[in-house]
Amino acid sequence: MAYFNNPFKSNFWKNLLDKKIGRTIDMMSYIKQSLMAIITMLCFFFAWNYFIPIQNQVIFSAIASSTFLTFISTSIYDSLSRKIIGGQIVGILVGLSLWYIMHHFFDLLPNYHNEIYMVFLSLSAGIAFFFMAIFNFEHPPAAGTAMAFVFKPQTPIIADILFIIVCSCFLGFIHYFIKKNKLIEDLEGKDKRTKLLSRLPHISFFKRRKKH
Repeated sequence: MAYFNNPFKSNFWKNLLDKKIGRTIDMMSYIKQSLMAIITMLCFFFAWNYFIPIQNQVIFSAIASSTFLTFISTSIYDSLSRKIIGGQIVGILVGLSLWYIMHHFFDLLPNYHNEIYMVFLSLSAGIAFFFMAIFNFEHPPAAGTAMAFVFKPQTPIIADILFIIVCSCFLGFIHYFIKKNKLIEDLEGKDKRTKLLSRLPHISFFKRRKKH
């Protein structure tokens, strides 16, 4: 019989909290960067909704995910600013294209709306992943952007498109600025000490080979 790890009898609870807290990163960094993310999203949502009400609220989730990467997982990619902007643009283009194609199929096959809808929701994420990988714009939240445009029953409007573009550009600039000026820490990455310790066996192995 296969053995299954019981999370209640393993190190699950021991590793529940981030080990970097109090060791290499203080708790205030977690609070500060979370507040920065909240304030950024509030500015986006209130400012934009005041001037141009957004019709597709699903796109909020895509921007929220991009904001998480901007302020929390800051080192997940080498060029996060480029990937945020490029990935979201890919998501918009894929979502818009598939929305029009999907509604063409609705007219051709009026009795299969639900089936067509599910197929195109899946296609939107898959095709977005493909183009993001091809152009080196890997940004998972952008797949949500593509799905958000397909998900909307009404014709996509320019306000929703501009919202994504403007927010992603601002997030890209903010991330570049705060990383360049070392105003934030990478809260999601490994402890620097852990990284170094994990590399030591490999370093010593190569040193021994060099001596021989």
